[in-house]
Amino acid sequence: MCGICGILDFKSTSEPDRALLDRATDMMTHRGPDGRGTWLEPGIGLGHRRLAVIDPEGSPQPMISANGRFVISYNGEVYNFRELRRRLEAQGVNFRTGGDTEVVLEALAEWGISALDEFSGMFAFALWDRGERSLLLCRDRLGIKPLFYSEIEGRLVFASEFKPLLVHPWISTEPDPVGINAYLSNYQITFNGLTVFKDIRSLEAGHYLIHDSSGSRLHRWWELPLISSSRKAVEWPVERLDEAARELSDRMGEAVRSHLVADVPVGAFLSGGIDSSVVISLMSGLSGEKVSAYSIGFEDAGFNEFKYSVPLVNELGLRHRLFELGHADYFPRMEALISQRMVPLSTPNEVPIRVLSEHLAKDIKVVLSGEGADELLGGYAPLLRSPHDYLAWKTLRENPGKLPAGVRRAIRAGIRRQYGRNGFNSLLDHFMITYAWLTERDRSGILSGEFFSPQIEEQIREVWRDRFDRIEELSPYDRYIYILETVHLQGLLMRLDADTMAASVEGRVPYCDNRLVDFVWSLPFDYKLRWKSAEHRRMSLGLNSLEIAEKLDTSKFLLKRAYRKRLPKKIIDREKQAFPVPLEALLKPEYVDEIMDRVTGNPELKQYLNTRNLRGWIAETLNTGFGAMKVWMLINLVIWLEKIEEGI
Repeated sequence: MCGICGILDFKSTSEPDRALLDRATDMMTHRGPDGRGTWLEPGIGLGHRRLAVIDPEGSPQPMISANGRFVISYNGEVYNFRELRRRLEAQGVNFRTGGDTEVVLEALAEWGISALDEFSGMFAFALWDRGERSLLLCRDRLGIKPLFYSEIEGRLVFASEFKPLLVHPWISTEPDPVGINAYLSNYQITFNGLTVFKDIRSLEAGHYLIHDSSGSRLHRWWELPLISSSRKAVEWPVERLDEAARELSDRMGEAVRSHLVADVPVGAFLSGGIDSSVVISLMSGLSGEKVSAYSIGFEDAGFNEFKYSVPLVNELGLRHRLFELGHADYFPRMEALISQRMVPLSTPNEVPIRVLSEHLAKDIKVVLSGEGADELLGGYAPLLRSPHDYLAWKTLRENPGKLPAGVRRAIRAGIRRQYGRNGFNSLLDHFMITYAWLTERDRSGILSGEFFSPQIEEQIREVWRDRFDRIEELSPYDRYIYILETVHLQGLLMRLDADTMAASVEGRVPYCDNRLVDFVWSLPFDYKLRWKSAEHRRMSLGLNSLEIAEKLDTSKFLLKRAYRKRLPKKIIDREKQAFPVPLEALLKPEYVDEIMDRVTGNPELKQYLNTRNLRGWIAETLNTGFGAMKVWMLINLVIWLEKIEEGI
């Protein structure tokens, strides 16, 4: 696990500015305190900071291939590197190191771009071809490892984080209006390659970019296959449920086994939910040593999960470290984290994850997380059940005679209760209403000038429309889970990477193992979110999705079935719960007033924010559902805008 960066300028016949490359490289010392390297030749410079996890004494970077043609700066772990090494050795390749970096480098040198299909793991890398004078930037299938870049005035610069890019004098900190609206609407700091900065783009998951003297070309090298719901149902009928549960258990075990590959101590986050409990349970059976589990929560009653994690730890005989976070620590920590990363945060629980990462860094260098289970296995029950509302409305509109009068009335009333409207224009319209945090109305009230317009709304809608059109053959339910796995998950993985690497810890995600993902995606939707019985399904007629989710159905059904005999019943039977952060208690009036005073006292912020409306909007919003989350996002935006006005 590392930090990478670089400068490419085909117009120059001399080496890039070494001092500038050094500064960008050392901006990422936290990502790689164990080693540092730069490599330059006319037109290009590569930088690298190393966190030594495999082959700690070897594998310095940037690394040159055995034939001298290729140079790589690489961030990640390819867990099947030993198998790939044996195949390459059989082809006559001789290795000088014991790590995965050289295997990735020589595989690319021998097999070309098709080598990507052979890599199982997480990675982002830059590969310079000295013969062709071309640069390959690549990111793993699901976007576990981040990579950002900018193309301005004939130069291409890239890095693992935003801040190293901002040291380059030609890159502006000017915010991107579309990126800001996408963040507030979807809490994603990247959106279809856009970021919150006008000059910086994100290389999307499963993509690579080739840059040479003729310019840049972007390619998708991986995507989830479009398997129709009918085909899934035929291949995996209900009679195969137990077979699927066994297969899931086997693949999950292999995923955790592969993610334990390291030459340094490994531990795990433990929240008390089923996702992390499965991971830690498998680790305890696979590891030859006592496994270390790390938990954090707030001191408030109901805002930590220790009552679930502690009994499991005792049962498995783990080493457990628990930490509590006080109210006074939260917002100072949040501001420091935004300053360090130079971007708004994605979710309120980034602060506790960052604090916990600091604590565990004293003991271990690698931590396994349960991230990715919800998206893959059907954990967001209210969102994933919500196509029920759209389909009921569609039946009501197109074939009302199929429904009794009482059911028709109940459907209309349920949709009005949940959505505050009578229906939807399309499935896309339903998704955008359901998925959004700050609505179009919210954003039109708090953003000013060019930062909100109908044109921006249409740009965002067009991105979603394109995604929905590409997966039109899937059922509405499978479309939603597809979006969660390919879009939503990228933001959460970026959060995990940033918060762990800020403390020089490598975060690993077994639920994102590509072999596990391939299998689970091939299963029917109702293996993941399943009605409790045929009677419960009949009871859903006339109810909306919020009245159904986790009451008449079971989220992550197959995962629970696979581990019902291995984990305590109270963990298996728990409803899905996000990492609990007491936002209502944290958002004390005096802190909100302080933020608003900072806004009104800073004339620069008026170009972004409608300062006349903010206090009224906050007062109104805090009294609505999810209001604290919306205000938290606004505060994030304010702090970030302050930081970019101050400069790095």
